[in-house]
Parts: sequence; structure tokens; C-alpha cells
Amino acid sequence: MNETKNRGLIGAAIAGSIIIAAILFLGTLWMGRTASSDAQMAARNVSLLYLDELAGRREQVVVSALDDYINDMDVAIGLMEPVDLSSIENLQSYQKRMKQLYRLEKFAFVDEEGLIYTSRGTRTDIDDYKFDPANISEPEVSLKNATGKDKKVVIAVPVDRLKLEDKILVVCFMEIDMDVFLDNISFDSNNNNTTFCNIYTYGGNALTDMVLGGLSSDDNLLTALEHARFESGYDFDSVKEKFTTGKKGV
Repeated sequence: MNETKNRGLIGAAIAGSIIIAAILFLGTLWMGRTASSDAQMAARNVSLLYLDELAGRREQVVVSALDDYINDMDVAIGLMEPVDLSSIENLQSYQKRMKQLYRLEKFAFVDEEGLIYTSRGTRTDIDDYKFDPANISEPEVSLKNATGKDKKVVIAVPVDRLKLEDKILVVCFMEIDMDVFLDNISFDSNNNNTTFCNIYTYGGNALTDMVLGGLSSDDNLLTALEHARFESGYDFDSVKEKFTTGKKGV
């Protein structure tokens, strides 16, 4: 009788131990999964914070560079002497000096009729530019050939109706090759190629001709994102809407 009772107690103890072990195992497994999920969420939040800060810094670099170019234009225009406007030849000589001084591909003026005056002569391709000579009241930054291979940064500023022979100059603009502009602001990936930075137009065109650091075979960021997998709560349409309207955040 006592032996049977002892066996029952031993069996109960063993069963209790198994239950406790199972609880400990399941608890450890649950805590491990929870810790793993928390770690992944923390890593994600840190990554988003890093990318947001990186984008903000790059934005400041670009804005600062553009401001410097605008200031350079103000200085260049301020260096003009009456003799520089006494003839087209003298104007061209002045423009050549400014191009060399500021490493510009083009430093030009536009008259009231839309005729462009460069250091090599006049041009009539004003329609290739985004700014309107008749309606510009402050510095404007735009792109030329935004979807092509020969991209240019164009900075135009109004001038105070400068008289050149029988014409009136109303706009001065500089044209910078995109590669030169990006080189000046050191806009490239880091040495181990783990982080890529780029500038895109609202239409998704990459100004460096490399989408996602060259990791995508597409030539447009929005086209590349159409093939991406989004986590819960995000989709291509919402990302595209924010991207094309210039809204920050994801």
C-alpha cells in the first residue's frame, strides 16, 4: 500500500517537473521571440532615424551649394563695369572671365526678346530652359535635360535692365554640368558602398544616372519601386504620392 502511494507521489512529482519544464521552455521561447521582435523593431527605428538624418544633411549640403552659386552670381554681376556692356565683344570677354573663375559651362544673359547672349555668340534656344525671362523676380533653380544623359543645373537671376547696345538684358543665368555639380558637393557613396545617396526629380529620375546606387536595372526610381515588396501599412501608391508631392516621411 505504501509502495503504491510512493509511486503515485513520485509520478506526480515527475509530471509536475515536466509541466514546470514545459512552462519554462515555452516562456523562454516566447521571451526569445519577443526579444527578437523588439530588437528588429529597434533596429528598424534606428535605421529610419539614420536615413532621415542622412537625407537632412544631404539636403542641407545641396541647398548650401546652390546658395553659394547664387551668391557667386551676385558677385559676378557686381563685378561688371560699364565697359563690359559697351559692346557684345566686351560682354563676351567678361563672360569668359567669369566662366573660368567659377568653373561654369555657361554664363549667359537673356534680353527682353528671349535672345541668349553667351561668351561664344547668341542663341535662340530659350525654350530649352524652365525659367521665363519675362516673369522672373527672384533666383530660380531648374534642370535642363532632366530625363537625358547630359543633365545640367541652371541657376537664373533677374538683373536690373542692363543696356547692351540697343538691347536690354533682363536675366543672367549659369549652367553647370551635373557631374561637376555633384562632384563639388561630394555626393557619392561611402567607401564600403553600404549607403547610397542620390538626388531624384519628382518624376523619379536619378540625377547621377544610377538608381538605388546601381542596384536596380531600372532607370527610374518609381519604376523600380513598383517591383518592391512593402511592409504592412505601406504600398506603392502612398509612397509615390508622397514622393511626387515632395512630402517628407515614409
